[in-house]
Parts: sequence; structure tokens; C-alpha cells
Amino acid sequence: MHVKLVFFDVDGTLLQAYSWQYIHKELTTWPQAKVHHDQFFRNQITYEEWARLDAALWKNQSLTKITRIISRIPYTEGAEQTLKTLKRRGIRTYLLSAGLARAAERIRRETGAVDGYTANSLTVRDGLLTGEVKVNVSFNDKGKHVQGILRQFNLAAEDCAAVGDDPTLIPLFKKVGLAIAFNPTDESVAKHADVAIKSNDLRDVLPCMFGQR
Repeated sequence: MHVKLVFFDVDGTLLQAYSWQYIHKELTTWPQAKVHHDQFFRNQITYEEWARLDAALWKNQSLTKITRIISRIPYTEGAEQTLKTLKRRGIRTYLLSAGLARAAERIRRETGAVDGYTANSLTVRDGLLTGEVKVNVSFNDKGKHVQGILRQFNLAAEDCAAVGDDPTLIPLFKKVGLAIAFNPTDESVAKHADVAIKSNDLRDVLPCMFGQR
């Protein structure tokens, strides 16, 4: 296949850490956030409730401080080069993340090699977080975003690849022509992928895009 667009996960794929968790640890709100995390994975709350509870812990934090924290999240080795290589090859990239839009925007701005993104937005008023969040991407709905994005670029799903590490990618993997699990967090992710790659360097996904696997 000739890949024309690649969907990338952000947290744990392009970035080494998970943006929500990284911010919590920096702000020392992780102990309470861990309670919400466990409630979600015990099916006691929805993803939307989890996001709202977490965002509420950051009420009145300055946007400047949050942006500064996000800027410190380390890239995965080779992530910036991977995006730039795809751009040079004329392959579009789209970030689809259940993490934070600020992290996706940082990558778009710093690499100049991202064609678009959809992620979750923290609400800001007068430079301060309100404690609210707009959930644009939930835990299991990445697949629902595909058709709208494909219309935007006038592409078919079989022309696309997706790269990511966690179960949020599974609905997306089912839609695209090439699904790549990069350091999958569990066997279910690898099972739903066309290829699973375990590596410290994201550039190792590139041969798959170029028909060299």
C-alpha cells in the first residue's frame, strides 16, 4: 500500500509520558488523580467523568505554568525526525489523542510537520484554568473521528496508517489500512495491529510506511 496519511497517538508514542499524568505529578495532584484513574479502570466512572474530575484538580492554575510543564515532557527518541521525514515524503500526519490539545499543539508548533490534531481542551479564562475540560476524544472513540478527518484530506481509510501504544488505538486500528503498535502496553493492542514494533526509536516505524516491512 502507498500510505498517504498517518494517524499518531501522542501520549506514550510521540511523547514519552502521558500528558495528564505528567502534569499531575508536577503539580503534586497525582495522589487524588490516581483515585480517579482506578475508578475509571474499575468501570465506576466514565471517561468524561474522569477527565472532568482530573481537570477540576487544576482549577486556578495559570495557563502559562501548564504550558511550561507540557513543554518539558520529553519526546520519544526519533519522534521529531519521524514526523519531518514523513512530511518530506509528502505523507500527511494527524495527531489523534485522548490526551491534551496543548501537548498536540506543542508538537505541531515545534516540528512544523503536523497537518492537524484532535485532542481534549482545558478551558481557560483570564489566563487561568477554570477546572473544566472539553472532551473531544474519549477512551474508545478514536475510530469515530476517522471519516471526518478523511473527508478533510479527501482520502480513503485504506490509504492511512495509525501508530500508537495503548487500547485507545484499537478502534482506530480497525479502520485504517496499516495499523502499527509501537511498544504496545498490552497484548490486546498488538493483537489488533498489522505489525508490532518494540523499540526505543520511533523512526523504526518508517520502513512499514514505505513498504519495506
